[in-house]
Amino acid sequence: MKKLCTLLFFGSIFLLTITGCKEKSTRISSDREEVILRKIGHEILLSSGNSTSRVQPIIKEENQYRIQFDADFGFPPEGIAMIIDTILKNSPIQENYLVKIEKCTTGDVVYSYEVDVFSPRPFTEELACGSRPQPKDCYEVVIHFLSSPKNTKSNAWLFIVLPLILLLIAVFILRKKRTQSHLNKHKIKLGDYLYDPKRMVLIRQERTIELTSKENELLSLLNQFANETVNKETILNKVWGDEGDYVGRTLDVYISKLRKKLENDASIELKNVRGVGYKLIVGN
Repeated sequence: MKKLCTLLFFGSIFLLTITGCKEKSTRISSDREEVILRKIGHEILLSSGNSTSRVQPIIKEENQYRIQFDADFGFPPEGIAMIIDTILKNSPIQENYLVKIEKCTTGDVVYSYEVDVFSPRPFTEELACGSRPQPKDCYEVVIHFLSSPKNTKSNAWLFIVLPLILLLIAVFILRKKRTQSHLNKHKIKLGDYLYDPKRMVLIRQERTIELTSKENELLSLLNQFANETVNKETILNKVWGDEGDYVGRTLDVYISKLRKKLENDASIELKNVRGVGYKLIVGN
């Protein structure tokens, strides 16, 4: 049980690590992120009627990106927000984000909003003061990507459900072992054979050899006194008793039949102890 608990613990750690790595691998490269951010800057300039000015190199500060422009521009907040949302929604970046539009000269934030990409509410409800156009000036667009609540919930779900799944697996394995143990408790190791007196069979290398009722009783008795001589009188009394169907060399015939069924294992011998009885010799 202790080994099983240890296995469950390390199994949980392993699976959570794999999941974490998988989530990290879904993050796209910085180069691709920069291309997406430059596209946002390009569309902002186009929306202001400027198709010739350049978007300056994107400045990245951890999860925050700063888009700078060569030219001044004015903008309606709702329009610039729609550009950013449309491009990000159709990109591999699926994270919540905060947008700030700052003046280049003072760093003052003239407009900001936050978007929950997993919210069921319409995007327009996230915007405030969306209809107040900003005058032409030097602006910088700052986009800060936030940790996704969806991923956080997913991880929490894993920490709760994964151990439960592993526990159910452990219960299943334990129950299976107990069932197997219950099924095997009637089986006796007899050299290379498994002897099941309850089912009256010998099993060797997945081959099942059936025993008759008398063969089974005879083998069971001889196995009970394995490596000891059992005299004929004891055998006759125990196996045939008062049935009255023992005639002539019947015992010898059954011994011969058992020898035939056990002949594939050289470590087992049914020995005739002359004038006394029989001995089942089972090697180690």
